[in-house]
Amino acid sequence: MAINQTDQSHGEAEKPTSFFPIPMSSHTPQRQVGKAPSFPSTHPAQYPPKIDLEVTEFDPKIHLVHPLPVPNNIKILQKDTDAGPGCVKLVTVPSSNPRKKNGEDLAYTEPFRVLTEEGVAAFNATISRNEESMAIVTPRNPKIIRGLGFTSKFVRDFNESPELIRHLSTFANVPLCAHPMTTNYSQINFGEAPREGEDHAKPADVWHLDSVDYVLVVMLTDGFEGGELLVSDMDANQAMEAIRTNDFLSELASANKYPKPGYGIFMQGSRIAHAVSPLTAGSTRITAVNSYASRDVMRIDRPSIYNALSMNHTKGVYDPDYLRHIAVRCMWKLEHLVQNPSYDCPDQGEEILDLVIDQLTMARRLIKGDEEHRVPLSEEIKLQQGEFQKLN
Repeated sequence: MAINQTDQSHGEAEKPTSFFPIPMSSHTPQRQVGKAPSFPSTHPAQYPPKIDLEVTEFDPKIHLVHPLPVPNNIKILQKDTDAGPGCVKLVTVPSSNPRKKNGEDLAYTEPFRVLTEEGVAAFNATISRNEESMAIVTPRNPKIIRGLGFTSKFVRDFNESPELIRHLSTFANVPLCAHPMTTNYSQINFGEAPREGEDHAKPADVWHLDSVDYVLVVMLTDGFEGGELLVSDMDANQAMEAIRTNDFLSELASANKYPKPGYGIFMQGSRIAHAVSPLTAGSTRITAVNSYASRDVMRIDRPSIYNALSMNHTKGVYDPDYLRHIAVRCMWKLEHLVQNPSYDCPDQGEEILDLVIDQLTMARRLIKGDEEHRVPLSEEIKLQQGEFQKLN
């Protein structure tokens, strides 16, 4: 089942400009799509590939639901002039509603089944095999695993599944690929209920905006209470400002529950504020968060993507991973100029070239420590680069 498209705008959504300091070209070319990069041939020393003859190979015919379902409703972003210039609101529409062609207006979907019972079991087995050696704790998260794409072929193939990516691209309204920063393949987040003597548990994640374009959050466990995915219904800029000043009202957010393990929620997390509520009782909540990038050659990243990486990895990991991603983004733009010389509009070519130069210059400044962009998340969490510890 495909989501219909139309050239008629339903109120084109604005980007949260305060988090995108590099302006887009004023001469936006016709939509061009970049080629998805292959998985890197090298790996960080801390994430060596594992040879395990007992590991289950990812098989979409066994581990993915067929056909992948389309939920009844999705939430999209629409202009909200009443809230202020450039603001958006989240509007619920049937998935079958026509949407502006190529308009990246997705907020998030209702939960839909992604993994079969066999897929959930295989994924949990992969986590169990890697948990002892890879789990870490950070000021932001009670327990996480990062880098599984390097150590697990099951995880790598799940993230790169053509069937899944085609399905998610329908919701996103633009072709996607697994995120070029491969440390973002299936980030595993753990949520725990309060321990004896504790008044409340630490949330599995705080209020934030993602630094990657899109995420698919797949539930892998059940038997817990609480742990809802909270999504602000406000404009992203206004929501984060309210959250940082402790002025955000809970009634301005929607609480989303997963029906059972194997279900996922797909969202453009870079443009909606979201969090996970604390668990109140029961067993551990485990989710896999797959990250995806828009293949629109003109898409740019919030520069805090670099500082977000530094929360969970050493500099020897996140510098090369970030550079790879920026190289892909810039390569797509330069390939556009190669294939489409701007004979009839030289200014367009110059603006695209300036955009590439700006991105590369910012990348160099970030890596050298000459510039820093704070990650858009709750001020309650104070994060420093490398501020994490392994769980033994």
